[in-house]
Amino acid sequence: MNKVASILLAAVMAIVMLGGFMALLGGSIVGALVFILGIPFAFPMSTSVVVLFFLVIIIRTVIEKRRQKREMQKYLTSPDD
Repeated sequence: MNKVASILLAAVMAIVMLGGFMALLGGSIVGALVFILGIPFAFPMSTSVVVLFFLVIIIRTVIEKRRQKREMQKYLTSPDD
């Protein structure tokens, strides 16, 4: 009887510990999402500057890639002299 009781007690403790771990992990993920979503409302000007900075970098990269592609197409289609 003691073996059965100890096994049941261990199973209950394992379930409680796993449940606590899942709650901690879930709470951490929810907390991180709320933090990320809350930053623009807490610091609207700073967020706007950061977004504009990355937007400029992305646009410049896209324009540069298109320019390189045009140059490569022009080079490949030009007649050899």
